[in-house]
Amino acid sequence: MSYAFWFSDAHGFIRQRSAPGRLWHPEVWNGQRWVTGSPYVFDAISGMGEDAWSCGEHAIAWDAATAERYAAEHGIDLFGANPDAPK
Repeated sequence: MSYAFWFSDAHGFIRQRSAPGRLWHPEVWNGQRWVTGSPYVFDAISGMGEDAWSCGEHAIAWDAATAERYAAEHGIDLFGANPDAPK
């Protein structure tokens, strides 16, 4: 399993899990834990829709070093479990 990290004005720090042959909703850091985000954020991040930004969401991809710095500053476990994550 691999992760991509993003930052969004509307949702803050986002973690997108990827696994071969599967699509995931993004996970958003909210209330000191990872929670599964709404599908339109996933669409904006991944460009799944006809117009990736049609919902007004804009997410910026962060490289691993930027994500690690942000996580360290904010007490976030980059690879922590998300009880809301799809199985």
